[in-house]
Amino acid sequence: MKIDNNLYRETLYLSKQTARWFYSFLPLQIRYGTDFLNMSKQLEISERWSIEKLADYQNRCLRKLINHAYKNVPYYHSMFKKYGILPTDIKTINNLEIIPPLSKDDLRNNFKKLIATNIKNSELICKSTSGTSGRPVHFYLERRQKQYLYGSPFRWRHFRWGGYEPNNRCATLYNWRIPAKTSGQRRLFYYDRMRRLLILSTYDMTRKNIHQYAEALQKHNPEFLHGFPSAIEMMVKYLREQIVPPPIKPRAIFTQSEIVYPWQRILIEQYFGCKIYDWYGMEERAIAASECEFHTDYHIFSEFCIVEVLREGKNVIGEEGELISTPLDNYAMPLLRYKTGDLGMLVNEKCACGRTLPLMRLSGGRDRNFVVTKSESLISVTIVDIPNATKNIEQFQFVQEEVGTVTLKILRKDSFSEEDLDLIKRDLKEKFGDMIKVRIKFVERMDRTSRGKLPLLVQKLKFDKDLYPV
Repeated sequence: MKIDNNLYRETLYLSKQTARWFYSFLPLQIRYGTDFLNMSKQLEISERWSIEKLADYQNRCLRKLINHAYKNVPYYHSMFKKYGILPTDIKTINNLEIIPPLSKDDLRNNFKKLIATNIKNSELICKSTSGTSGRPVHFYLERRQKQYLYGSPFRWRHFRWGGYEPNNRCATLYNWRIPAKTSGQRRLFYYDRMRRLLILSTYDMTRKNIHQYAEALQKHNPEFLHGFPSAIEMMVKYLREQIVPPPIKPRAIFTQSEIVYPWQRILIEQYFGCKIYDWYGMEERAIAASECEFHTDYHIFSEFCIVEVLREGKNVIGEEGELISTPLDNYAMPLLRYKTGDLGMLVNEKCACGRTLPLMRLSGGRDRNFVVTKSESLISVTIVDIPNATKNIEQFQFVQEEVGTVTLKILRKDSFSEEDLDLIKRDLKEKFGDMIKVRIKFVERMDRTSRGKLPLLVQKLKFDKDLYPV
């Protein structure tokens, strides 16, 4: 008996949708788990602990992590021996500075030695990030930490500060993968009933189809909006160009992954008539901080990490320096005093919200990396997931000199093969579609800037003040 493939795919799709619809009505305890709910409730309490109680909690978590790293992580055991450090030397966060900071190169060069030996391989998840440097960083998490972005109580604390609860509807312009239609055709949007989430494609948004985005928002009427600030900015500009009034009235907007520039904040908040709540984190799960309802600086989530600022190798408060962080919950691959590469300062002030979580201010890093498509829309190259497509590249970099076309420079490892090239092309096709022509060029070395940086994108096109190519 011959099976109609299209009919099979359509039936399977409808079955999954029905199952997700039923799942969306299950109690929160089942959908998110009791551990998630209990931790979320605990965080509502701990964000208003006394400074002394919060410090005591951090110190206890730190001592436990240090002991674990010394006993089970070869890199730290050797490094402690080299510098004459004993775990008992680190009793409080003030003692952390005796440990040399961990750079991204240290992580790359000592990858296997940084994996904890007492955690089963079945419990490890390997993740990666390209950041803005184009040189992949791989790291391990425990399987229990998989849902960092949407299953983490720390992320839900950020959402809660903006009034968002797990049962609310939300729309997102982020790098979520939208399932294709049964015919294989790409979708502009997709409503995930299980998450009550309207996923809007950040890759396909143009001036021509912006009305479809507005109609999808009106239809599902989400109470909140989330995504890359650059993507939300472009959506607002396209809608305003065509004199389209706000299709929804969100209660708050949540942004992440890129700096929110002042003009973006003004543009977006004025159009939608609500405030932006920005999240600061890293793919490496090394740091977590968020704006509260007063939108002055970022509250450091001290139950999650210990943040320091280094200036000329010394810890400083109230001065700009490099942000380094020690995540307290990653036992699979502890990152002690991890150098984020971003600039900021610790603010020695109290927030008007009354929360005791310390404040920090961002100063630099995370610049936008836009490429211009054939239709002159803008896409951030940070969405391209080359490090997870293949591990057999040393570095990569995009260069754009003409609209609709980019060159992808790749520095290959010896193990690179035609299969890796196919994987990269598949990821590029999925993310860019036909909007951008990509030329792949293999190189022997990457050229750095005068400041020694290796940008993810070398953008040679010029833009006007509204970020349109000229």
